[in-house]
Amino acid sequence: MHLGRLSKNDHDIIKGIIASKYMARQYFRNVVHHTEAAWSARSYERFEEIFMIHYLDSLLKKKQVTFVDAGSGPGRYLILLGSKIGMNSCKDLKQNPEASKLYQYDANYEKNLRYVIGIDYSEEMISHSTRLLKKYGLGKFLNKQIFPITGIAQNFNLNKKLLDDTHKVIVCTFQTLGNQENTELQVQMLKSMKNLALPHGTIIISVFNKKLFKDFGLKKFYGREVKRTVGEIMTSKQDAENAILRTSKGVYSKWFSKDDLEDLFRRAKISKYKIMDTKSLQSIGGYEEYLKEEEQRKDVFPRAIVGMAQV
Repeated sequence: MHLGRLSKNDHDIIKGIIASKYMARQYFRNVVHHTEAAWSARSYERFEEIFMIHYLDSLLKKKQVTFVDAGSGPGRYLILLGSKIGMNSCKDLKQNPEASKLYQYDANYEKNLRYVIGIDYSEEMISHSTRLLKKYGLGKFLNKQIFPITGIAQNFNLNKKLLDDTHKVIVCTFQTLGNQENTELQVQMLKSMKNLALPHGTIIISVFNKKLFKDFGLKKFYGREVKRTVGEIMTSKQDAENAILRTSKGVYSKWFSKDDLEDLFRRAKISKYKIMDTKSLQSIGGYEEYLKEEEQRKDVFPRAIVGMAQV
């Protein structure tokens, strides 16, 4: 294939793949790691994980579920859900006083969580997640119940005959939707997620709130705390006005308003949705060691926008 024949979307996807090429190991340590990542990243991800488990706990009591993470990176959801189906897995996390409750084995997960699938366009991220799954004692589930797959989420298909009798939970979190380089790719991502969720499933999206873009995003989060991983900020004045960030390592990040995310849902022809921000997000109790309810409200909700839809 000649590069000159590629569409703009193809070029933009390739830019994302290149940006993530050498980032996997450092990204896991500085942005995703359960105890070592920067607190601003860790607290946000901890809320997402509590949110997912809170939702799945109820769902798995009555339904068989397939979980798909669109943009799975180094596989944090694959490890989290693997810990709940594998009694003897993730021993360090199960013994960690902060993480033990969230990562504990659950018989409903072993019985009713049929597949856990992570999709990422970076081969390096998928390779690193595979190594991590083995490290955490989840190797026996690889390619049987847990599947880290290299692929482009905008064009990804699953074996519907195999999965249609399960309720699909399709997620795209920690700003992954905003890392898609243009609006068309963002809409295509949502359309693909809807297609994966059909004929019955749930879509969950989590993105960063543009209200905190300049003061928090540019000055603190990207400007200092995850700078080693993503590189120096290269954002132009025009980009900054549109809540768009670019870095020297090629990372792209568009932050959203509640209306922005709602518009993307409508363009993707997703109905029966709700969009939550700091005014409507509800703290989740029961995981005080991992993330206190006060920390959820103070450290996460002001910069989070979460969308959910039933299809």
